[in-house]
Amino acid sequence: MNDASPPHNAASPVDPDLIRKTQRATRLTMIGQIAGQIISLVVIAELYRLVSPAEFGLLGMYMPIMLLIRSFGSLGMDIATVQKKGLTNEEASTLFWYQVITGVVLTVILIGLSPLLAMWYQAERLMPVGMALAGTALLYNSYSQHKSLAEKKLNFGRLTIVRVLSLIISGVVAIVAAYSDWGIWALVLQQYSELVVLNIGFWAIEPWRPGKCAPLSEMKQLLNFSGYYTLSGIFFAVGQNLDKIILGAVFGSTPEGHRWIGYYTQAYNQMIRPVYLLTSPVTSAMLPALSQAKGNRESFSALTASFYRMVGIMLAPCSIGMLIVGDELMPVLGGNDWIQAGDILSIMGLMIVAQSWINISGSLMSAAGRADLLAVGAFGNLVALAGACGLAYFFAGKDNPELFTIDLAGLVMMATVVVCGPYLAFCFKSSDVDVRKTFGQLTPALAASILMGAVVYFAGLLDYYLPDALTLVEEIIVGVIVYFVFARHEIRWLWRQLRGIQPDEDIHTVVD
Repeated sequence: MNDASPPHNAASPVDPDLIRKTQRATRLTMIGQIAGQIISLVVIAELYRLVSPAEFGLLGMYMPIMLLIRSFGSLGMDIATVQKKGLTNEEASTLFWYQVITGVVLTVILIGLSPLLAMWYQAERLMPVGMALAGTALLYNSYSQHKSLAEKKLNFGRLTIVRVLSLIISGVVAIVAAYSDWGIWALVLQQYSELVVLNIGFWAIEPWRPGKCAPLSEMKQLLNFSGYYTLSGIFFAVGQNLDKIILGAVFGSTPEGHRWIGYYTQAYNQMIRPVYLLTSPVTSAMLPALSQAKGNRESFSALTASFYRMVGIMLAPCSIGMLIVGDELMPVLGGNDWIQAGDILSIMGLMIVAQSWINISGSLMSAAGRADLLAVGAFGNLVALAGACGLAYFFAGKDNPELFTIDLAGLVMMATVVVCGPYLAFCFKSSDVDVRKTFGQLTPALAASILMGAVVYFAGLLDYYLPDALTLVEEIIVGVIVYFVFARHEIRWLWRQLRGIQPDEDIHTVVD
């Protein structure tokens, strides 16, 4: 694309109106995400007690394949919708119909793959589950364009309401079904009810309706961008799901294997929960904001640094904290059936902040028009994760599901943490963002989090004989207080950002 990087216009002032809109959008979406994650946590804690780990494991064998196939779903067109300035109705209609057609094709592919996956995993029950879930590909693509158009307008208040409603309704439906002993079908029903509510809600809040398509000649630039973004999305999807696919391939034929797959996938889901809690609102605001700031290098750099700094302040302590309390969190949520998943969650905890920074880098590269280099970086990430999975198989073999699962969690965590720094440097450099200054904004939160972790660890040792729930609550309270002390300057900065004060007060903190 011609607008591969932000023009070098260092003399242009930072746009205060754009930053205010971005702050408000981030704040609204973050409030919704917090509410949504609380609802999700309550729902999943109840489902853990009603649905066995083996049933979660059976679902966990299919979901990575479905998510991988679904990564082809939008063809990057939802991102192209937000990124492109001056998008016409005809172009929006073309992107919508391409996504719907793709959704139909992917649904058919998933239906056809379901019997093959059941044979490959040697799990007969997987076939009807896979065929039932295939339709989610079409439902996912059906609302994507409307969501993207609403995000382009920074219309995040209504988007947030719809997302929260979808979690409440789908959670209630799943719990009622689980109480009726539907087992894995309660989890399938949860997937469908959430997507149906999202479709109804997003179509209701975004008045645009598809119409006549644009000529293909006018779509070449958008399709070129979408192609590179799709390629990077595929690389990321393969990398982030390869470990679950390998677990299913090695241990998917036995009930014991299903149980450990359930432990691993649900520990991963709890690890990734705070990642999505923050990166969803950040990326929702980050892409349209950076796309609008692309013509102003100073605004672009200032906004980029503030987004990464915000993520670090909120998730670095969460990453260290999960390392310490993860083994207590899973049994508190699900009871004694989930004790083994707690050890896996502790190991994976260190991934949280690294995975978050990796995730939001897609919005940075897309806004800068460098979807081509995003694909290169995503491939490097895939190679590192594939190497981790290969090492786990080499060291642990396939005879002991417990040993293999623990080793896999540790190696995937190490690969993610090690690759994070070079990957961020690559993205900053490719987007014309100052590497040294931006990294400098991330170190105070990391240092404060490590100090907090040491204090929380020793506090936990003093309460060794207390019930897990009480120990967990005390460790969280101690961690919050200690982090507020060690990172008080960073928290004051974050508070000003979320309150949406005039950005002029903070500009030197970001760009000087």
